[in-house]
Amino acid sequence: MTIRFKDYGTHLGTRFKGACVRVQIIEQFNRCGRVEFDFAEVEAVSSSFADECFAKLIFTYEWDKINHGTTFKNTSPYIRTIINNAYQERRRTRTHESVNRSLLVF
Repeated sequence: MTIRFKDYGTHLGTRFKGACVRVQIIEQFNRCGRVEFDFAEVEAVSSSFADECFAKLIFTYEWDKINHGTTFKNTSPYIRTIINNAYQERRRTRTHESVNRSLLVF
């Protein structure tokens, strides 16, 4: 299944739009097990959109499943960097939260 981001606009910048697309990604991912993201004709993606759309997938799926079940097509170096940074920040935050939870004493 391919999700064509140009259908959502050429400048993707809001968390709201990112969350709407994430819902569709989850539906397709659950249905097919693989999703291709096509960024043809998309000029810009904000870090907020990337976080909401892609990075928050780690709250639904394990990283290996995301990494092996998704592919990116027609991403500019700029868009690729924004998405990679969003994933790295969420993964770092999740790791930090896990460590902090394990240090809690009751």
